[in-house]
Amino acid sequence: MAVITSLVTGAGLELRQLIASSRQSGSVRACLLTTRDREHAMNIVKETVCFNEHPLYHFTVAGRRRLDPNTLTWVTVGDCSEPTSLLTNARELKGGAVVVFEDYLHLLSDENGDRRVRMVLNQMLSSETVHHGLVLVFIEPPEACRHLPSMLADQFIRIEVSYPRADELEFIAREQLALMRCNDCVLDVDQIREEAERLAPGLVGLTRSAAIDALRDSLALDKDNFDAAFAGLQKRKCGQLKRELAMDVLNMDDVEVPIGLDYLVDFLNIHKNRMRNAGPARARGVLLVGPPGTGKTMLARAIGNVVGLPVVQFRISALMNSLLGETERRFAQAFSALEAMSPNVVFIDEIEKAFGESSERDGGTMMRCTGALLSWLSDNTNPNFVVGTCNSLTRMGEIGLTMTRSERFDGSFFVDVPNARSRQAMLERWLAKAVPNAAELAALFAESTDRFSGADLRSAVKQAQSEAESRGCSLSRELIEKHIERMRLRVHALYEQFRGLREWARMHCDPAGPTD
Repeated sequence: MAVITSLVTGAGLELRQLIASSRQSGSVRACLLTTRDREHAMNIVKETVCFNEHPLYHFTVAGRRRLDPNTLTWVTVGDCSEPTSLLTNARELKGGAVVVFEDYLHLLSDENGDRRVRMVLNQMLSSETVHHGLVLVFIEPPEACRHLPSMLADQFIRIEVSYPRADELEFIAREQLALMRCNDCVLDVDQIREEAERLAPGLVGLTRSAAIDALRDSLALDKDNFDAAFAGLQKRKCGQLKRELAMDVLNMDDVEVPIGLDYLVDFLNIHKNRMRNAGPARARGVLLVGPPGTGKTMLARAIGNVVGLPVVQFRISALMNSLLGETERRFAQAFSALEAMSPNVVFIDEIEKAFGESSERDGGTMMRCTGALLSWLSDNTNPNFVVGTCNSLTRMGEIGLTMTRSERFDGSFFVDVPNARSRQAMLERWLAKAVPNAAELAALFAESTDRFSGADLRSAVKQAQSEAESRGCSLSRELIEKHIERMRLRVHALYEQFRGLREWARMHCDPAGPTD
C-alpha cells in the first residue's frame, strides 16, 4: 500500500499551483514531470493531489485506475483498448481530475508519433475548451523532452523531480522501521526516529525504490543490528554510485592537515558556514591550479575535514560512453545524485583531462557535457561545494578561462611548490617517527630542497626508509641526502616546465600559500 510520508514542497508546490489554476479557470492543463526516479515522482503527485482533494487517475497501456483516497490504494476502472484512446478517456472525466500518463510522450512526437493523438491533445488544451479542471501529468525521463510536439511545447509546464533528499529519505526509513515494529520487532517510537536519522545518509543518492530495497536488505538477517545495517548501507551506496555514476565517497580517516596552504585554508574557514546554504547565498567552490605533486588532490580530501562535510569524487572521464546520448544522460543523472547528496564537497580531479583536447573528436559530446558542467556550476542552487583541480587550464583553450569566471567558483588558487618553512614542517612530520633528530634534519634539508614539491619530499623520505629497512639499518642523514640528490635534476626540470603556468596564474589566480 502506498503511504504519504512527507510535506508538499518543491515540485509538489508547482504542481499544486497548476491544479488550482486549472480548477479556477475551468481549463485543461498539461505538465511534463521529468525524473530518473519514477516512484519518487509518483509519490509527489499523490501527496499533492491528496492535499488538494482532487481525484487522481493513472492511465497506461496496462490499464486505467483511480486512487482511493481513504486507503491510498489503486482501484481498476477500465482496460486500455489502444494507447491512442487514453487521452479520449481522460477528456471524458467529469468534475475535474488529475490524470497521470507514463511512457506516453513518444505518441505526441512530430516525427514518429500519432497525429490523431496530437490533434486530440490540441483540442483539449485549446482556450475554447471548457472543463471542470483537468490536469494531464506526463511522467517521463529527462531525454523524453525531445518528443514534445512543436506546436504544443509551450503549453506544457515542465517540472523536474530529482532524487529524494535526506529529509525525505528519513521519512521513508521511519516508515520501513515502523512496519518492522508492527511485525513483532521490538522498537519504540524514539528508537525508530533515532535509527531512521542515522540510516538516512546511507540512502542519499539512491532512487526511492532503491533506497527502500537497500534498507530492507540491510536488516533482513538481523532486524536488531543497526550498526551492521549502517555499515552495509554505506558499502552498498558507495558501490552503486561508483558503478553507475562514476563517483567515489572518499574516506576521510587519516587525512593529513595541509601544510603551506595558509591563504586557502583561511579562505575555507571564512566560507565554510555558507557551504551548507542553498540558493544565491551558497558557497560554490574553489578551483585549484598547479603543477603535479603540489598536494591538490590531498587538499581536496582534507577540505572535507576542514569544513566537516563528506567528499564525493566525481570522475568525469569515466562517464564517457560511445552510445549516442548515453554520456549526456549519465551526466544529467550524476548532477541529480550530487544535488540529492548535498551538502557535500564535490571533488573533480584533473578537470582538463576530461574537457581537453579530445572534445572535438567525439561528435561534440564532450563539448555539450562541458557546457552542461559550466551551467551546473553557475546555476545549481544546492549546497554542493565543488573543488576542481587541474595541472593547466591552458590545455582547454577558451573553456579554461571560463572556469575562472566569477560565479562559477568562489576563488581560483594557484598551488605551487612549498616554501622553505613549509618544507621543514612537512619533513618534520614525516621524519618524526623514524629518527630522533627529526627537527634538526628537517631544518637542514628544507634549505637544500628548493623547488621540491610535497610529493617529491615524501617520495625521497619513503625511498630512504625502504633502503634503510632493506639494509637492516636505521634511517640516516646520508640515506635521505642520497635520494634527494638522485631526484634533484628531475625536480628542477619539472619546475622549469611549468614556468609558463606560473606566469598565467599570476594574472588569473590567488596564491594558495606563501612562497619563497
